[in-house]
Amino acid sequence: MKITRKKTFRISALILILIFISNFFISYTVEVKQELTMNATIDSTWQVMGTEFSEVDIWATNFIKSEAGGSKKFKDIDYSTRVTLTENGRNTQELDDFDPINHQLKYHITKGKPGIAKEAKAKWSLVDLGPNKTKVILEFKLVTKGWLGLLMSGKVRSGITSASGEMAEELKFYMENRTAHPRKIKSLKK
Repeated sequence: MKITRKKTFRISALILILIFISNFFISYTVEVKQELTMNATIDSTWQVMGTEFSEVDIWATNFIKSEAGGSKKFKDIDYSTRVTLTENGRNTQELDDFDPINHQLKYHITKGKPGIAKEAKAKWSLVDLGPNKTKVILEFKLVTKGWLGLLMSGKVRSGITSASGEMAEELKFYMENRTAHPRKIKSLKK
């Protein structure tokens, strides 16, 4: 059977169209979970992680600036969003749940998420381990979109794992020493 140029062109065009269309349906979920135990009370840790959610730039190196925004949505805080500035630009994180009784909050990024992300969200929670001991659990979920997102998912996972590990370490240092981690102090001098 002889394949003509016209047939080859049609088959190639069909394959390209299918690849293009499938790009809209392809996604990959990256989930990262960090846990650590620190020598701090659950209430003091919740104060920093929960009540002062909009002040993350005080202790976390990744955040150059952070400020509260949005209207009051929960009875225990006067804002519903956090607008942050990082080396990668500005983004807005909107609180979806804020539960001081169970020491848990959830948020999603509404503006400034990476171009390959359909969805980016997080859940932060605390577990009381007794006098002056608290377990911190930081969970991050990013859903990529398209072929590029699928191809970049390994790099995305690595980046989120690294950033969340540093963030957990810096929170622990801040809570136990009541001063910013040396990495944060160094970043302020730049």
